[in-house]
Amino acid sequence: MQEQLLTLEPYIKVALPVPMRTLFEYRVPKAIALRHQLLPGMRLKVPFGKQSRLGIIVELCYETEWDPQQVKPLTSLHDESPIIPQAIINLCKWASRYYHHPIGEVFFHALPAMLRKGETDNFRSETWWILTELGHTIDPNELKRAPKQQAFLDIVRTHPNGLSPHIMRLHDLQSTAAKALEDKGIIQRELRHFSKNAEHHGHQKQVPPTLNEEQSVAVQQLASKLDTFNVSLLDGITGSGKTEVYLRLIEKVINKDQQVLVLVPEIGLTPQTLKRFEDRFNTDIVLLHSNMTDRERLDGWLMARSGKAKVIIGTRSSIFVPAPNLSLIILDEEHDASYKQQDGFRFHARDLALIRAKEVNASVILGSATPSYESLFNARLKKFNWIKLRKRAGNASIPSMERIDLRGKTLIKGFCDSTLERINVHLNRKEQVLIFLNRRGYAPTLMCHDCGWIAACQNCDVNLTVHKGANKLHCHHCGHQETLLDQCAECQSHEIFTIGEGTEQVETQLSHLFKDTPVLRIDRDSTSRKDALNNITQKIHEHNKAILVGTQMLAKGHHFPNVTLVVVMDADVGLFSSDFRGMERTAQLITQVSGRAGRASKPGHVLLQTYHPDHPSIESLCTLGYEYFATQDLQERKTLGLPPYLHQVLIRSESVDEEQSYLLLDSLRLEAEHLIQHFNYPIQAMGPYSAIIVRKAGQHRYILTFKSANRAPLHQLISQLAQSLEQNPLTRKVRYAIDVDPLETY
Repeated sequence: MQEQLLTLEPYIKVALPVPMRTLFEYRVPKAIALRHQLLPGMRLKVPFGKQSRLGIIVELCYETEWDPQQVKPLTSLHDESPIIPQAIINLCKWASRYYHHPIGEVFFHALPAMLRKGETDNFRSETWWILTELGHTIDPNELKRAPKQQAFLDIVRTHPNGLSPHIMRLHDLQSTAAKALEDKGIIQRELRHFSKNAEHHGHQKQVPPTLNEEQSVAVQQLASKLDTFNVSLLDGITGSGKTEVYLRLIEKVINKDQQVLVLVPEIGLTPQTLKRFEDRFNTDIVLLHSNMTDRERLDGWLMARSGKAKVIIGTRSSIFVPAPNLSLIILDEEHDASYKQQDGFRFHARDLALIRAKEVNASVILGSATPSYESLFNARLKKFNWIKLRKRAGNASIPSMERIDLRGKTLIKGFCDSTLERINVHLNRKEQVLIFLNRRGYAPTLMCHDCGWIAACQNCDVNLTVHKGANKLHCHHCGHQETLLDQCAECQSHEIFTIGEGTEQVETQLSHLFKDTPVLRIDRDSTSRKDALNNITQKIHEHNKAILVGTQMLAKGHHFPNVTLVVVMDADVGLFSSDFRGMERTAQLITQVSGRAGRASKPGHVLLQTYHPDHPSIESLCTLGYEYFATQDLQERKTLGLPPYLHQVLIRSESVDEEQSYLLLDSLRLEAEHLIQHFNYPIQAMGPYSAIIVRKAGQHRYILTFKSANRAPLHQLISQLAQSLEQNPLTRKVRYAIDVDPLETY
């Protein structure tokens, strides 16, 4: 029967990394069909146009819609077995359909870079060093004239299973010393496959703290739901011990020899999460994020796929990492916008986590002190289990919040006198102060006093940000940079000055005002180098009194026990935003950064500097808390017909030719209106309208919006429009993107 099937010359459907929303059919030559078993998830080489491309088998079929004579044969197989398991294949298929993104690009996004380039899916080999019989008996004093060799021998003896390259780097051991010891017959080399942190196991682990009553109940409720598909919203105020709840559940999963995927929103949070997990668990833990080398990411990916890594910690793309024994997915800070990819393949890791968990019957925990409105909406509808933690862990108390009215007051570099006095009081008590300003750089604008000229980006409709330390003007939208000017580009006047404050300027001014206090800045500029964030946070823990200045990077997940005062400099920033999510994000940021205060035994205080202290949103957030604020804001969205009460899809266009950018969406709008009328779709179309920043990186941008209370007809319409866009000749000059469930609507 098998021979009979083989003579039918089976066909395969292949995903290729090209911007086309289709799979490509190829014929399997008899010679390959007889020698190899083809399966979905295997890579292969296929002819595509005049080139040969790497593709992934998605489906096998024994017939084709095309003329068999026109179906090209595949060139060669790249793998002997699938590199992608069926669960991830299914996830990629769903993601391609839901986000209306080319399926080949989705599949290749799910692979580590080295596998996309055709590398083998094998662990790298490493040289380990082990003691010989002579090495066990030799007196180290015989090597006292060769201190580097003696140091190497001392370390090897503390690692009876062998010394890895990782441990050599940690102890700054030299390969020349190893070679010298090898020549003397004291140690010998052994080639081993890479195994992440195998040498870490067995050291003393951290003793778990005692849970309070709320934490105990949460652990019991969540543990009872393991091994089944379910979604729980762990809604815990800052400092309530959500991470400890995670750790207790992870321990239960590890004890069953199963795997946990922990997603964090920022790269900066992964090292501290790893440290806390390594201090707790005697198992392999891998990190996966974009600051790692391609080889490091492939090694972690292989550890996860093999099942050896019981805990996988990563950022949003880690949702595609294979894990054969996956039992639990945790999204920490689930409200964070970083979980949504904002360019290219615009997926949301939270939504894919739910789809993946359902496929493998795993549990999902969404944790946050400020849950997204979408998660709160689902919790209220009882689609998610809603577990609340309203007490801080240990003896910590909830910080008090105070509004500082800036109206009519003279400010000193963004601070009023009363704020500076309060900062001084806390520093005199040997405590730390956190200054939050979500605006990096020295100043947002450079302006001429004589003619009013403002330094603007030549590529975007925005002003250039002043970075004084780097002596440059920088556009944070397109990356364009210019040398910092000392005279006006229009009238050549030297009377130019900066307007507004950024974190760099605040750091400089506070260093002058509080000369005996270390001022440490945490933003994208100060943490751009590898390990920079770790080094800064280490300094924070080394000092009793210090001032921390930072952007939203400081608001996420950090634990600084000696911070007792938080100052929010620009609390009004989202009150009048053109984006309907502006107030939600402002409330989340204020609540999150406020939660950095008073996390240990000392009480915490929060000062909100505002020109609108009586604004209903500011007042309800300060006096009644985030949950009440969100409830009121959700009710307003329901009245206005905004997400999450309806579903939204944006189609964006951009081109150097503004007219072409507009025309593409205008023609699409006409086609959409015809389809809506013909099929009686309950869908509202708006646009095309210009983006708030019309020109960005030299591209003129327009937006077309579709809204509906019913998801199914909305996706049917977008699927039809996506096919039309592929065939539209305007797309040769105009780039477009389909954004399903957008977080940025401007």
